[in-house]
Amino acid sequence: MEACSIRLCSRRYSLDERINPSRGARAVSRSAMSDKRSLLGVYEGYTDEVANGYERESRYLEMQDGCRIAIDVLHPALDGRRIDAPSPTVLHCTPYRRSFILTGEGTSAARYQQELRAMEPGELVTQYEERPIARDLIHHGYRFVSLDLRGTGASFGELYNDSWLAGHDIAEVIDWICEQDWSTGRVGMVGISYEGMIQFFTAAHQPEGLKCIAPQYPGLPQCYVDGGLAISSFARVWEQLHKGLSEHEPSAPVDGPEGEALQRDAMHSHSPDGYRWVEAFSEMDPRDVTRMSSYDGLLRRKPRPDIGLGEVASGWFDSTDLINESGVPTYLVTGWWDLTFPGYLIDAFNRLDVPKKLIVGPWNHGQGGDPELLRWFDYWLREVDNGVMDDPQVHYGASEPSGATLWKSAPRLPLPEARSRSHWLSANGALSLSRPASEAHLTYEVNHDVSLGTLSRHSYYSQDLYINTVDLNARAEGCLSFTSDPLTEDTEITGWPSVQLEVSTSSDRGAVVVTLEQIAEDGSAAYLSEGFLNFAHRRVGNDPGGHEGPVWHSWSKADLAAVNPGEPMDAQVEMYPVSAIVRAGDRIRLTVASADADNLVVPTQGDEATLTVTIGGERASRLILPTVNQSVTPTAQVVEGGFDGESGGFAFRRPVDAPMLR
Repeated sequence: MEACSIRLCSRRYSLDERINPSRGARAVSRSAMSDKRSLLGVYEGYTDEVANGYERESRYLEMQDGCRIAIDVLHPALDGRRIDAPSPTVLHCTPYRRSFILTGEGTSAARYQQELRAMEPGELVTQYEERPIARDLIHHGYRFVSLDLRGTGASFGELYNDSWLAGHDIAEVIDWICEQDWSTGRVGMVGISYEGMIQFFTAAHQPEGLKCIAPQYPGLPQCYVDGGLAISSFARVWEQLHKGLSEHEPSAPVDGPEGEALQRDAMHSHSPDGYRWVEAFSEMDPRDVTRMSSYDGLLRRKPRPDIGLGEVASGWFDSTDLINESGVPTYLVTGWWDLTFPGYLIDAFNRLDVPKKLIVGPWNHGQGGDPELLRWFDYWLREVDNGVMDDPQVHYGASEPSGATLWKSAPRLPLPEARSRSHWLSANGALSLSRPASEAHLTYEVNHDVSLGTLSRHSYYSQDLYINTVDLNARAEGCLSFTSDPLTEDTEITGWPSVQLEVSTSSDRGAVVVTLEQIAEDGSAAYLSEGFLNFAHRRVGNDPGGHEGPVWHSWSKADLAAVNPGEPMDAQVEMYPVSAIVRAGDRIRLTVASADADNLVVPTQGDEATLTVTIGGERASRLILPTVNQSVTPTAQVVEGGFDGESGGFAFRRPVDAPMLR
């Protein structure tokens, strides 16, 4: 692989100069610390900070098929002088720009906007400026390499969505890194969302120098289609965000006099249809949603001899056998409100047979978990005996609506001590622990204006750091709602809530949208979880991959079921997993609707329909909660001092949170 251009960047930044210019000098070394601490979210005294800035080298690498990939190498520097001693490398691979010139007109995700608010238009933004984890690693002497994936940024190539080919490219880059004088031959990977997902595709190629990965909130196609419905808000926001990036703040050119011309050539090589797939979901005709929401295409396996693989599915989730063959240690980071992902990622973790760890925090997409990663990379890339692998495999945060979090460790999820507790829907709007004896029916005129708002778990991330739903009490007035009596004791709900409804509709199509809410003694309502189901996809089966939640649907066209007007249906809806502490005196509320106007495409959109729900009797409808049983010997244990007693971030906007600064 030959470089097209290379030079050392003449600009060298320190943390104090670039990120917080008002702060005084920061001590570089912590070697004087007498105490060492290594536990969940806390890591001190094991390695020193040896740098306070970086030196950038940007170039192209040529792949086996001739495609050129743009990379940045950020070398650690102390007081403007590059540290030349060989070091481990952490690799970051992105379709969202490895670096760029700030214009102030871009549409970065809100968390990156916050990181860059002290910078001025015209300045170069690398991963050092944008990501705290990159700064932390560089300050501890790591090289940080970031690349634009094939077909994105300043890299050449037509399409970026062949993730198996992208993984092959990255494996070649890892080989190149290991050949450099500044490398120790040990490489880890880090990154959020798409950048997390691509780590699995890379591990499947088994590059020799890849010693560990840390997929943070790794992406899955369920972010834009799930429950047999299209999640239009995610598709719409993602499309707006990334079109804005490429138009207003494109990836920076590589070094050298030809850099800008090569950047233009690279961008012209990208397919003009790169956004067609997402446009299909953001602008979908409601009558197409049942067909378009099938997972058949995702599961179809194809041979890939062009990159040295046999038959593979399109997604990494259904190819964990290849990841297991790699043996690459994996630290999987997610949050209970991580888009639609947490349940799928728990399943994926349970399928992995490699050295592994999982953390599920009280977080939204990309929000928390960074404090664990230096500990992880030190262990696997520097062989620091810090005990990270002596901890239990799983950590999770059980939280209250205030954000107060109790950190726990466990051998695995779901918890054996979380037992299913039924709460039966009653005709008077109650949730009862006793099944109503007599059968009754409630009708609901479908209100297509019902919505969780534009800052839901699916769509908040370009406008805010936090999820911020609409007034849930006002929303409940447009739904069927069922509320429990005040709880008599503090209760932990950890796992997948589910709803089992007997329901009919006056239409020949439709959907149900359910939410789980916590009602405080003062009447305020907090969102806990949600689930939704296209009635045509209601058939329940057994997951050949071993899903351990209460309900599994194949989402296959072969399993579609007719929706006949007036005919009762068994609609079982699995909600996204959650870990919530509900205090004595609080209540639980279930809402049942058929739409989420700002977030979902449902098949009856634009039409009238009436739902009829069976209450009581032999076919009674119920809410089922995974409730931790205090009389069962617990497998989960409290982690004293985890994240220094804090949550490490919280998914929802609270009154104490500062407004967004842009």
